[in-house]
Amino acid sequence: MGMTIEELPESRIAYFRNVGEYGGKQNQELMESFKKWAQLNGIFNNSTILGIPQDNPEIIPKEECRYDICIIVNNHFMVKEPALLGKFTGGKYAVFFLDHTKEAINKFWDSIFSEIEKSDLSLREEPIIERYTPQMIDKHLCEILVPIV
Repeated sequence: MGMTIEELPESRIAYFRNVGEYGGKQNQELMESFKKWAQLNGIFNNSTILGIPQDNPEIIPKEECRYDICIIVNNHFMVKEPALLGKFTGGKYAVFFLDHTKEAINKFWDSIFSEIEKSDLSLREEPIIERYTPQMIDKHLCEILVPIV
């Protein structure tokens, strides 16, 4: 599993939120409705999309877990409903590029913490993020961003 390190700037985001158990049909539907919204607002084609699980399901009841689909927008973009306006805090991330399949994601989760430890990196208390571009979505690829110190 290849890894790069990136420093991401604080960014203004527009987002949709789902509350409930992570994964499955709900998040797929959220992504599809968000992509349609982004296309209608002319910001989809040259964009970066972030999938951010806001809660730890080992601590928060699964039906209360928040998952945000976000797109980075410039300071002049007027965020229109049903999207919400927010802020991505940015920071330093270990970035992993992988197939967006159940098998690849499961393999990632099975090995990520040992990979981070082997690389002598320390985790930061922020969500692990999925990152997509429209081209990556078309090819069923994604990046996983692990917050590090």
